Amino acid sequence: MTQDANRSLNAWSGAPAKRAGLGLALGGGFSRGFAHLGVLQVLEENNIPISCIAGTSVGSILGAAYASGARLERIIATCRKIRFRDIARWRVSRLGIASNHRLGRLIEDVFDSRTFEDLKIPMAIVATDLGNGEAVIFTQGNLAEAIRASCAFPGLFEPVEIGTRCLADGGLVAQVPTRAARHLGAAHVLGVSVGVEDGQRGAPTNIFQVVSRAVSAAQKHQLEVWERHADLVLRPDVQHLAWDDFERADEAIEAGAAAALRALPRIQKLLTSPENDALAFEARFRAEAQSYLWLAEASR
Repeated sequence: MTQDANRSLNAWSGAPAKRAGLGLALGGGFSRGFAHLGVLQVLEENNIPISCIAGTSVGSILGAAYASGARLERIIATCRKIRFRDIARWRVSRLGIASNHRLGRLIEDVFDSRTFEDLKIPMAIVATDLGNGEAVIFTQGNLAEAIRASCAFPGLFEPVEIGTRCLADGGLVAQVPTRAARHLGAAHVLGVSVGVEDGQRGAPTNIFQVVSRAVSAAQKHQLEVWERHADLVLRPDVQHLAWDDFERADEAIEAGAAAALRALPRIQKLLTSPENDALAFEARFRAEAQSYLWLAEASR
């Protein structure tokens, strides 16, 4: 990693150029995240231009797959066949009970790009630095490493080490990465939230439910933070799905499509409304650029 690989947004020389179209912020939620595919399906069918994508956890996987240029039909077909064993391998360690190394191989099989620089749509992936509790945003370098870090849910997956950083699930600091999308230059941001609740009621029965409910409780206090950076928020009806209901991908996809169809008139109106004044855009960017660190170059 180069010496200037990490830099604070406060030190950045200026606001990004505004990108016409819709910036997507895709949140985490394990198998519920398949709803993102339904949203993408509706946007594509209605010729809604996507200017950039920011993803957390499963949102980083599906967002990067789409940004890589892979056809949506191919991504959906792959997701219908995915099971937990395809992305994880059980192993007991001090830092987690599973490794997500298999996710890296899955990415290589499905994606049409291997690095951020090769993507057809600009992309940002959010992870959490366990050393200082700050968000880390990947915009350059190896895609698989960034995605594995963003998907390393604490307690379940081992953290991912990149350079000197120990990284975990981006949902800890950015449940829906609307600010990351704004920092990419999105003039309009659509946030898609699918939640991380485990879909069960009553007392937790396993370690994953304990951790996921604790994270969910903490995230309830973050809603105002990420929502105010979105122009529009979609909440597909997927709360009845458990985190590992991978075999119910079609239900999640249909829920995402339904949410996007309901919001389609508002999305279209958003894109045809006059953009904010350039000075106001830059002022908003600088006001928001307080807490994120950009990881400009991942170590090989």
